[in-house]
Amino acid sequence: MNILEETRKVDIVQVVRDLGLRIQEHRKLLCPFHEEKTPSLYLYPQTNTYYCFGCGRRGDVIHFYAGFCQLDYKKAMHELAFQYVPGYIRKGAAPPPRSAPRPIIPADQLPDTKEYIHKALHTEIYEAFRDYCNGQVETDISRSAADYLHQRGFQEYTLRSFGIFTIKDYHAANYFLRSRYALADLRECGLYNEKDNLVFYKHVIIIPYYQKGRIVFLQGRIIGPPVDRTPRYQFLSGVPIPLFNSDMLPKVRTGKVVYLTEGAFDCMALVQRGIPAVSLGSVTMFKKEWTKLFRRFEICFWFDNDAAGLNAADTYREIFEQAGISTHIRTVKEGFKDVSDYFNARDKGLF
Repeated sequence: MNILEETRKVDIVQVVRDLGLRIQEHRKLLCPFHEEKTPSLYLYPQTNTYYCFGCGRRGDVIHFYAGFCQLDYKKAMHELAFQYVPGYIRKGAAPPPRSAPRPIIPADQLPDTKEYIHKALHTEIYEAFRDYCNGQVETDISRSAADYLHQRGFQEYTLRSFGIFTIKDYHAANYFLRSRYALADLRECGLYNEKDNLVFYKHVIIIPYYQKGRIVFLQGRIIGPPVDRTPRYQFLSGVPIPLFNSDMLPKVRTGKVVYLTEGAFDCMALVQRGIPAVSLGSVTMFKKEWTKLFRRFEICFWFDNDAAGLNAADTYREIFEQAGISTHIRTVKEGFKDVSDYFNARDKGLF
């Protein structure tokens, strides 16, 4: 048994509780290593570490225990192993436990639980961000965003049903997030980049992705066409993209045709017209395991009218048919970039 490796896996949240310290909302607590009145030490169970934004103290679970109990690192490791690592037998007399810890399962035996906690925090942050933005007062930016979306042909009920929202004041939203959550959590959920900046600086129209009614991903879009080489869309930093509108699939009858589009706006344009559709978010982001979600349906690929979209439709069609799923391909009418542009022009009577 590698004692160091196994002890580093001991749940830091459990150890902190067993030491009699009170963990507050968002896994923060009053730092025991310096005097303070406002909690500034955060626990990160996904990495089993801690960091204090007040005094800068950081480390793994052994460092925390050693500092709190005023032990050297090696002795702290052995005491933690004695209390928490099953099957640990120390040579010589074993040290008495410093507290009466509750029995725990080693962290490496709980990957699903750890992953659920991690994603649940992401969802909490995304939804708090949405609620804050929805509560901001209207600005010229939000009015411009609303005008742009209506010009794209989206009805108000469609925007509401997909939960589209706008960052009306970037700096206020940035302050809200940084004052409520630890920067490490904001980076891990993809809202902040490596420079600790909120990634949606120019991409103020926010498109939420839902699973079982909860936000699991966010995508930003600029208002209007791109300028100064700014891309149309901004995805979360370093976070895998899920399917857009996947919550619709359980509501579709077996055997029906489901449209698979490239962009979220294309999907929304079809759904607004009563056509069941989901989106990849980007034609390059397809995951082969997604095919199992479509086994009850026939699939129609309706991607952008460019080389990447046409090539992707052929590639994905082969993957789906290998999985026994019947497929079709539709192409956007010549002269239009994508599905939403096509329907918007048709609704305006331009052809």
